[in-house]
Amino acid sequence: MRKNLLVLILCLLILTPILAVDEDALFGSSFDDDLFGGEDFLVEDISETEIDLEQLMLTDEAGITLGGSYSFSITPLWSWDLDNDTDKGTLETNLSTKLFFDARPSADIRVFGKAVISYPFEEIEGDPGTPLVNEQRTFSDILSIKELFSDFSIHDRLFLRVGKQTLNWGVGYFFSPADLLNLSEIDPSDPDKELEGPLSVKMNMPLGIDNLYGYVIVPEDAKDITDAAVAVKYEKVIGKSELGFGAYYRNGQAPAAMVTLSSGIGDVSVFGEGMLSYGSDKKYLKNDYSTYYENPDDRFYFSATAGANFTWNDKESDRSVTFAAQYYYNGEGTNLNTVILMPFQNNGYHYGATSVSFMLTKKVSVGLFWYGNMEDLSGLVKPSITWKPVDAVSMTLGLNGTYGDIGDEFTMVGRMLGVSLGFTLGEANF
Repeated sequence: MRKNLLVLILCLLILTPILAVDEDALFGSSFDDDLFGGEDFLVEDISETEIDLEQLMLTDEAGITLGGSYSFSITPLWSWDLDNDTDKGTLETNLSTKLFFDARPSADIRVFGKAVISYPFEEIEGDPGTPLVNEQRTFSDILSIKELFSDFSIHDRLFLRVGKQTLNWGVGYFFSPADLLNLSEIDPSDPDKELEGPLSVKMNMPLGIDNLYGYVIVPEDAKDITDAAVAVKYEKVIGKSELGFGAYYRNGQAPAAMVTLSSGIGDVSVFGEGMLSYGSDKKYLKNDYSTYYENPDDRFYFSATAGANFTWNDKESDRSVTFAAQYYYNGEGTNLNTVILMPFQNNGYHYGATSVSFMLTKKVSVGLFWYGNMEDLSGLVKPSITWKPVDAVSMTLGLNGTYGDIGDEFTMVGRMLGVSLGFTLGEANF
């Protein structure tokens, strides 16, 4: 009863701004129009115009935009186990297309949807009673709905986004402990990959240049009103910096609070996050591969991260440099000898990641990526060079090697060295 009452109180707190809206306020259209679900509002002075507002918002005569992207790549890969003196060759292929629509039937509402279709285009099931392995695909792997939501406002004071959407709470690039809402986490080896968001209602009330957010999240396994999660977030702008404060609660999960900071020092962007939870939802596979270790629930856990990034462009040529680095302390981690630390799962305590890329000419670029466990001193290093002879074709020669002692996180069975030659053909945005 007390838990149900707490959920009801939090819901009422989030919905209070709706009840407080001025009924006589003029209706406008200051929607957050970040195409892929961002939360930041651009605040600027609006001058009078003779252009009809409805015509200004529509992208064409039908009031709808269709678009997407196409990608095909094929990558031969050779790898060697340096400690066990074995080698193998594989061939990886990737074929997918992303489709989206952005419909604005009037100046009052916007509907957006995005889906991804990927190859192979058939559903592969495992034998009855046998769990699916990584090579097998379900229908949701072939066709997945990434986002499907609508934007509208109440009296141009309270802005709502309802439906399946990515909720960008964190400011981290490789790691984001403050991102408490999305269904997937950032992959440090592919930090630009879009995250999957939940079915939710996001409410935003601008407070000058600051913002107050409220969320009601409906988990995939929700069957009762008490299964819904609620969250609040406040963003405060101070000069060129922005502070964020948020809290999350769902019955049966560890309640958590977070803080974020994003700022800049000259041309360098700096950012940081902190997350505090009472209890932990993490569990770790033990060495027997059949049981799990779970963190105690009767204590506080604190995680934090800090990083920086910058981009430099030569105004007189095509040369440019992009750099990003980040440290992550995982307060929910473990170093127990009885559990298995799986690569890319961030189950230890201390991690770091860095990437740097150099655009040498319009057609040639080189890059270097590092990701590692800073406690057992194991990690992954990936240098690469890319040549783009024409717009629709690119070739990437890459190396990837792991280092550390056998049994460490990134060298569980030994050190690996790989060489790949990837071909991307016909890639396009439309």
